[in-house]
Amino acid sequence: MACETRMAQFVMEQATSKMDTAYFMRGDEATRIQLVQAVLERLDPGVYLVGASPYTQGIYSLMSDEVVIGRLATVLERPLGQPIDVFVNDAATLTPREVSRLHCAIYRHEGVGKHDYWLIDRGSTCGTFLNGQRLEPPKAQEEAEIRRVSQTLSHGDVISLGDSLVNTFLFAASRASTA
Repeated sequence: MACETRMAQFVMEQATSKMDTAYFMRGDEATRIQLVQAVLERLDPGVYLVGASPYTQGIYSLMSDEVVIGRLATVLERPLGQPIDVFVNDAATLTPREVSRLHCAIYRHEGVGKHDYWLIDRGSTCGTFLNGQRLEPPKAQEEAEIRRVSQTLSHGDVISLGDSLVNTFLFAASRASTA
């Protein structure tokens, strides 16, 4: 009987995650765009990662030189022992769908007059996508290889963890006015 109860609970969790996605996506695209624009208008000048899907909701200020994105280990996995800065709850049904424990990272490099931000895949299983294009993971952890496969981020870029667009972020860089 306990096994049947667990199975019923698992089926309910699956249905709940589908309902979460449906609820988030129920409005038309124009309404979602207006909502994100309203959020961006209220933010102080800075650089942000805006969660734009059911499992990435939140606004994260990018204030350090590296921000690692991933998920916690499930009860069926061993923890990696590496820090994650932005957690995605992709394993709501006990097994992950698209997000790896160590999925991708955003790096900040000193630029001329401002910082430059770069995105890199950290060897994720389902891939990291920037504006629909899959990033190549580095073949080695050498600086030259990391720079070769990293992609520059610009205001409005869409980062997707996996190709289904269920786990997406918007990169938002609002600079202070110089007027």
